[in-house]
Amino acid sequence: MSAGVRRVALLAEVLLVGVLVCAAALPVLTAVPALAAGAVLLRELVDEGRTPTARRFALLLGRALRDPAAVLVPLAVLVVGALDLLALAGGLPGATVLGPVIGLVLAAVVLVLLRTAARWRPGDRWAVLLASPPRDPGGYAYLVGAVAVAVLVVGQAPAFAIVVPGLLVFAAVAVERR
Repeated sequence: MSAGVRRVALLAEVLLVGVLVCAAALPVLTAVPALAAGAVLLRELVDEGRTPTARRFALLLGRALRDPAAVLVPLAVLVVGALDLLALAGGLPGATVLGPVIGLVLAAVVLVLLRTAARWRPGDRWAVLLASPPRDPGGYAYLVGAVAVAVLVVGQAPAFAIVVPGLLVFAAVAVERR
């Protein structure tokens, strides 16, 4: 297979993973396991040449969801974020200072969850992975750039929201492998 064909095939497979991750993450609570399943698919593609399939994705998603922490952690982030927004909207004293701080903390938590999902492998315990997040500031900076580009792309062309999760998973796996 020529290099050009291989690049196009890789792009198509990343976009397929994006659609699968987007569909599986719609309930929001399954976002982290969906990202993890997508990361495994991309690692298998690069390491073994294994073409991603919906069946394999569903199997990996099921394995990622077996650990209760996979759903409880996103639920906790959603609840804390919603309560913080409610407090800020309700006139919390010091909201002008606390608002940006809370936003940065929630963004940092999302980046940690994205990097943790990129490290997950079938059989790993989510609590163990979350207890030892990567301490690599450069990797987080790369992911901030990837998220910023994703937000810009979706802002300009909302139809790309369907495939952007695959690109973010691709970026997270690349950051973990560098």
